[in-house]
Amino acid sequence: MNIHGITKNAMIATIYIVLTLVPPLNAISFLTIQFRISEALLVLVWFRKDYVIGLVIGTFIANFFGPFGGFSILDAFLGSMVSFLALQMMIRTKPRWAGLFAPIVLNALYLAIFLPFALSVESSAFIGFAFTTGISVAVGEAAVLILLGLPLVLLIESQPRLLQLMKGGTH
Repeated sequence: MNIHGITKNAMIATIYIVLTLVPPLNAISFLTIQFRISEALLVLVWFRKDYVIGLVIGTFIANFFGPFGGFSILDAFLGSMVSFLALQMMIRTKPRWAGLFAPIVLNALYLAIFLPFALSVESSAFIGFAFTTGISVAVGEAAVLILLGLPLVLLIESQPRLLQLMKGGTH
């Protein structure tokens, strides 16, 4: 990867981190009801596969500084792996809009399992909590990707210079 690719990935990671951690957006980026605005950036992998690097680094750092105390370190690693898998699936799925199901489903499943442990949910409430968390996360992820991610794609594709920049051009 050349210096332009490194710089673009650093910028993507930084934007992801800021959109996740800066108040008031941090209040809707974690826990059982999520509307993580930064996830709209996932669609950038449709323009260049190597944007996976910036998105995964951004996810790792944002999750590392999340509200889960010691569980934040675990979330940084596991959440980044889930994001990496979802992004790889997005890149490979045709038509590309169908690739949006990967982060929706994988994040919902992951957080339905992770959050009950991170939040010390009583064993008697685990199944119900996991189910409602999974549904809530899936709805939030779908909303962000459809309402913000897809318009971002349309914006980039409608601007030839921006499209060239996103695909790797330097001017």
